[in-house]
Amino acid sequence: MPVTLQDIAAELNISAMTVSRALRGVSRVSPQMHQRVRDTAMRMGYQTSRGVLVPLTARGTTGHSLKLLMPTVVHRLGVDGGSWYLDQLTAVMRDRLELSNGVLIEQHFPDLKSLKREIKKGRFHGIVLLQPQPEAWIEELKKLTNVVYAVEFDHHRGVDCVYSNEHRSAVMVLEHLLDHGHKNIAWFGVLDRNASFHAIGQMPEKPTVADIQSVTVHGARHGAWANLAYCQWDGPSYPLILVQRDWQEQSLEDVVNEGLDRMLALPKIPTAVVCSCDPVAIMLAEILKQRGMSVPGDMSLVTYGGADEARRMTPALTSVQMPMQTLGKLIPELVERKLADPQAASVSVQIEATLWQGASVAHRSA
Repeated sequence: MPVTLQDIAAELNISAMTVSRALRGVSRVSPQMHQRVRDTAMRMGYQTSRGVLVPLTARGTTGHSLKLLMPTVVHRLGVDGGSWYLDQLTAVMRDRLELSNGVLIEQHFPDLKSLKREIKKGRFHGIVLLQPQPEAWIEELKKLTNVVYAVEFDHHRGVDCVYSNEHRSAVMVLEHLLDHGHKNIAWFGVLDRNASFHAIGQMPEKPTVADIQSVTVHGARHGAWANLAYCQWDGPSYPLILVQRDWQEQSLEDVVNEGLDRMLALPKIPTAVVCSCDPVAIMLAEILKQRGMSVPGDMSLVTYGGADEARRMTPALTSVQMPMQTLGKLIPELVERKLADPQAASVSVQIEATLWQGASVAHRSA
């Protein structure tokens, strides 16, 4: 029988993941461990390729070249649904995979059946999902390949997920606004229904809890905000404004106008507002201008995303941004981890986002 990563790991009393990283030359493994793993692998007769020791990741093949699929299903991702994020993630993942002769295929599918057919035909090692999918679909996809979510709606069991730590991001934003002298701060999000970026417009006939949570894609973000707004023992409270939007009946302008009206009706009008995504923040800035208010003079704004449109605005919007390079490296590693050990527990990896400082946050005097 061929030598496996688990065999080498057992010989050295280390994890299979450490063996995989050492054989791939990942920098997080010490030089001493690199050498120990390589020496043991050679002694045990582990496979070599081009003079380099590599784990056998491809099922039924002999090369160490990951083949990943990044699909959209039913609905394509538009500007409101995260097309900018998709473009950024695709670019960095391709760069990462090309270093090891891997490949990333980006493709749209009209339904689950066609996606499953392509997975079988293409023999993909894993798929990367950026849309909320029904739990029943996830269960079918898991039978065919490894599934990684690269989004914040991390509600499904049995799949890996990588995204930012929403609680850390919320604290980072709040501290930034407090440092600029703001005391009256509001959090503003939208609860979407029938959105174009949802894989399905309506709920399954018998939705699971995960299905219900996934419809509101910013639910984890709203939860982190609610923790700061309402769940602290002492200290100030920061209002959380959530407006429901049915995409079949309401425009983004409608719900942002409603949200702004609710903010202006608060006992203390916010001097700073944190928006859940770029489209909401951009629309809020436009509506404030229509109402004769300025950013950041009358109201400072912070957004999540940092798309080009938000950066090109006047003023440029301060934004929470995902470390895309880190994401692009982590996703293939999660797939390789499952290939090395199919029984490995599913993990949810949270990484720190960064704050890009534009010109949309004003200093407020005490």
